[in-house]
Amino acid sequence: MNIIGIHGIDGYDVHDSGATLFVDGKHIRSICEERLSRRKYEGDFPFGSIDYCLGDIKKEDIDIVAFDPQINLIEENNNLIRSLFPNAKLWFVSHHLCHAASSIFTSPFNSGSFLTIDGCGSAIWDFADRKPDCVERNSIGYFDKNKRIFNFHKINISAKRYTVGADNQPCATNCGTNIFGDFYGSLSNWIYEQKVRMMDNMDYDKLPEMDKMNAEGKIMGLSSYGKFDIEGLDTPYLKSTEVSKEFLGCDNYEFGYPIVNFYYLNLIIRYLEYMKFTPEQCAYYLQKHYEDALTYWVRELRKDYLTEDVCFAGGCFLNISANTLLKPFFKNIHIPPFTDDSGIHFGAAAWASYRCKEVIQIPHNIALLGKSYEDYVPEEGEYYEDFDELCEVVAKHLEDNKIVAWFQGRSEAGPRALGSRSILMSPSKKENKDIMNSRVKHREYWRPFAGITLEGRGYDSPYMLFSEEVLTDDVPAITHEDNTCRMQTVNDELNPRMCDLLRKLKNPVLLNTSFNDNGEPIVESPKDAIMSFKNMDIDYLVMGNYLIS
Repeated sequence: MNIIGIHGIDGYDVHDSGATLFVDGKHIRSICEERLSRRKYEGDFPFGSIDYCLGDIKKEDIDIVAFDPQINLIEENNNLIRSLFPNAKLWFVSHHLCHAASSIFTSPFNSGSFLTIDGCGSAIWDFADRKPDCVERNSIGYFDKNKRIFNFHKINISAKRYTVGADNQPCATNCGTNIFGDFYGSLSNWIYEQKVRMMDNMDYDKLPEMDKMNAEGKIMGLSSYGKFDIEGLDTPYLKSTEVSKEFLGCDNYEFGYPIVNFYYLNLIIRYLEYMKFTPEQCAYYLQKHYEDALTYWVRELRKDYLTEDVCFAGGCFLNISANTLLKPFFKNIHIPPFTDDSGIHFGAAAWASYRCKEVIQIPHNIALLGKSYEDYVPEEGEYYEDFDELCEVVAKHLEDNKIVAWFQGRSEAGPRALGSRSILMSPSKKENKDIMNSRVKHREYWRPFAGITLEGRGYDSPYMLFSEEVLTDDVPAITHEDNTCRMQTVNDELNPRMCDLLRKLKNPVLLNTSFNDNGEPIVESPKDAIMSFKNMDIDYLVMGNYLIS
């Protein structure tokens, strides 16, 4: 069985389009369209991703195309897909089931539970009235890979309800509680605008629209700069569950956050604006209550629904600070590196393969699912026959405070640089954070950088989805304002070349950021890498066994 999962459609509000190919249950390749089109958050139909994944396989030989249908766009998508894959069956897989499958089938668990949380998923249709009844926000379920996967139903998990407006189009009415993604996303975008408009070196009106609409990660970083005494904001709104219920017109609070309702928090943030609190303080307040709400809700779910081995997925699980607070509730947590919509096409293809009774075979390193370009020979650069010798040279440059771009092996899946398409620098000097932000990445000054180190130095985090407290003064460039760091740990099985480099350093820790300039996707091909290297202020590029200066 040749099964391809796809995500994306032209001209609509979809992001992170891409494709994944499975053949006889074996994962072949995955890619996000942005890596090929070079347009960040690309959401158009993934023509390039499809060709990239198929390789020598003809479109006529595809048996199943699995995808997440969008609201009111199903037939339009169908016609395009049928024209490309004339012999294939079309399988619709709900957005949240795609998220769940992307985590379930990359996890080491044979059975367990799953929870998906994002801003908005597939429409759930009321076929009797022929209109969308609600849209996915959170999904909870149980899986046994040898038996079945199912959602729990009739739990108040707060789907957005729809009615038909005057123009006969669906419109949102009552939104319930627990809509974590919309809550954090909309307020992040508002706080980001306030912050940028106060900065002398940035013009908010000239920023790309997608930058304005995807500020969650930026505000998560800003929140650490705004910690203040919340008791100073003690108002009736912060304690009144009854007022909150009345505001929403919602009586079922089985899993509602009973102290502060999200929609009241929207008003409270505006209250902060009125009281002239800073964007940093607003960001801290938003992050703090998001964390409190999520941990409260997950703790309640853990009592009756979530097992000790749990799979998380959805864009909300890119909030690393919140992820870290969930760890004490479970024995094992699995979050795939493509937990946001960059994993939708993977989940669709994996689900379809599972339903076709295929034995799912996933690469051991689920972070690296793209192509490898090992045969590429750059036009310039010094070739090292002995890679160990190359690592010694590169380590010396890094310890001399040089900036090194690193291009090795298969490309990463998801939004993180995980040791394959990275920019590296010594973390030992505090000013290196500012140097990297201003000189190389051209990002906002408050945004932190992650670290990469060898596995077995205290904890393991192969996909950079949790934070840890920093207990040393040796790595100030990757120590955030709240004294934490997002670390990736690597081992010889998953990242042998990165391990070779780290072992050549006196202190095997590096600042690790994605190989791209601000507003651009991570580089995919050697051509992308060389172009970015020439356009960015980077000292060296390591590509395979080549060192280019």
